[in-house]
Amino acid sequence: MIITLCSTDAFSENNMLEVIHEEHSYLIAKVNEEYFVVDNMCSHENSELILGCLKDKTVKCSLHGSYFNLETGEALNEPADEPIKTYPTIIENNNICIEL
Repeated sequence: MIITLCSTDAFSENNMLEVIHEEHSYLIAKVNEEYFVVDNMCSHENSELILGCLKDKTVKCSLHGSYFNLETGEALNEPADEPIKTYPTIIENNNICIEL
């Protein structure tokens, strides 16, 4: 199933946006003309990743400083040791869509 989350017009380079779809919070990031969609919650504790910052193709959790790879979801440093969920991202008619 493919769902549309938002328009690409909402983004500038190296920018993040939270989108809630059917009560689920997604983090969308644009880095180097690529779009990434991941779960917005840190896997270590309940902290929204949108409150963190982007660095290359990673997002930093503002609560404890763990970095996550936006392509794979891998936790790159402690205290997080579990990955976050990533979603196949499709750009269709200037819309950012994911495949569930």
